[in-house]
Amino acid sequence: MTSLPPQLHSSLTEPLDLAPSVSRPEKIGRNDRCWCGSEKKFKHCHYGREQMKPFNMQEVYNLHDKEMQRRYCSHANATGQPCGGKIVKAHTIQKNGGLVAIARDGHVYFQSSTRPNLERKAGELVPRLVGIGTASAFPGFCAKHDRELFKPIEGKDCTIGPAEALLFSYRSICLESYYKQALLAVSDCFFRFDEGAPVKNQVKVQNLAHNIRRGALWAVVTTLSQKRDFQERLETQDFVGFSYSWTRFDDLLPIVCSGAFLPDNDLTGKLLQRIPYGKQTFESVTLNITSFARQSIIVFGWIGESDGPAARFVRSFDGLDDQIKAAVAIRLALEYLANSYISPDWWETLTEPFKLSLISENSAQGRGQRPQSISLALGQPIASVTASVIAKGGQAVATI
Repeated sequence: MTSLPPQLHSSLTEPLDLAPSVSRPEKIGRNDRCWCGSEKKFKHCHYGREQMKPFNMQEVYNLHDKEMQRRYCSHANATGQPCGGKIVKAHTIQKNGGLVAIARDGHVYFQSSTRPNLERKAGELVPRLVGIGTASAFPGFCAKHDRELFKPIEGKDCTIGPAEALLFSYRSICLESYYKQALLAVSDCFFRFDEGAPVKNQVKVQNLAHNIRRGALWAVVTTLSQKRDFQERLETQDFVGFSYSWTRFDDLLPIVCSGAFLPDNDLTGKLLQRIPYGKQTFESVTLNITSFARQSIIVFGWIGESDGPAARFVRSFDGLDDQIKAAVAIRLALEYLANSYISPDWWETLTEPFKLSLISENSAQGRGQRPQSISLALGQPIASVTASVIAKGGQAVATI
């Protein structure tokens, strides 16, 4: 019996999904609605905008910092409302397991950067040392849920079954939802980027802003929906529709991570889904790398079609030669997840050119479609990484 070819995601054949464009008419009255779509009167919006002071980017940074300090518990109660418990800085990677194992003097490298560092490094993404007390932590759970909910994956060792894999995935998607809501709030600033700009440039800026906000709103809606899907399965312990795959190594990898991403290409370079083309729902994969008993483990989790983009991406990893899976795991974390942390003892032994090769211009930022060359490069070995696969498992759904 011959197998059927995989069903292509509709984004591979459908057009780019853009926000309706706006344009400025040759004549517009002061009391008319502004052409930009703000619903304000022209005199209160774009009238004389070219004479304003240029927008101060510091407002974006300040707003983002404020949004990243919002405190609430991501684990909603039965009515869908966040609980009222004391909010804590919850680690998305266990502090006393994965982070401690790769730390030096209580610090790890974090591949995100501060604004001053970006300015000094001409915009390059340069990892910096952070303490393990704050690494991977966000104010997104109450103390009770952070302590009790994730207890099964916080011990000295852990056997990965569907319940444990689901906990890893749920914590990752809660973090992604938190990130996306912060970015949505910041997206409003883009509508002001044409302050002080010539009239001819204002239309371009406004169209760009509409598409940025459209993407940010879509990301919030999508991650909240995914979070509900994971939470329903968590509460009922019904794993129908949930797939996972794990691989355990005989030694520590020099990296830990937690998060979710939209797989664009698989590891052979085959196109899986184009973002943001078409109207079909995009599939995401949660990715966690941590360690137990000084042995690293990588855990993928997803809810999606049995032959959809998520399943095909994970199969491309599972199908790799076991000898290069440790290197690929490291490259995946640095390429796709901002919430990744690196061993100082390992990172500081690498040459500067090799460090740059591990962090591409698209890494961890989700900036559109990755070139096939980047996806193929993820499958390259790393000479200093010699950990071997000692166990693997998981369960992929046959149908949804």
